[in-house]
Amino acid sequence: MLGHEYGPAGICNMTARPDLRLREYQEINAHLRANISQFVNWFSFFLTFSFAAAAVFVANLSGPELHRPVLSYGVRIVFLAMHILAFVGILTFRRYIVASHCRVIDIVGELGEPGGSPIPVRFCQWMTDLMAAGFVISYFTWFLLLFVG
Repeated sequence: MLGHEYGPAGICNMTARPDLRLREYQEINAHLRANISQFVNWFSFFLTFSFAAAAVFVANLSGPELHRPVLSYGVRIVFLAMHILAFVGILTFRRYIVASHCRVIDIVGELGEPGGSPIPVRFCQWMTDLMAAGFVISYFTWFLLLFVG
């Protein structure tokens, strides 16, 4: 690990220090558990907020305050852009889970311990697939609203 020992930068005999590997394993596991929880909570909130905002938007289409084209199309385009950011977040999170899983497998192999990774990779992929499906439905709801009203 960088900066923890004297000698050439970045060179450290990690095989002689299994306590550092075990600590790294525990940190990755704890970090992933916290991030998965936050990811699910935030994306669930934003998906619910998107559908609620679409419902409010449709209910107020006949109101005079939304007849201004700048405001009307501005709201729709902002929500469409937010969905693109959500898709990027989902893809980034999937790559993060897989990279963490691969790193944990390497650590377990270096420690010589039997077993595998505690990271539920298949569950995380299934979870992000469902989230992406929800955001696709929400995205096309907002896309449809571009042509309504």
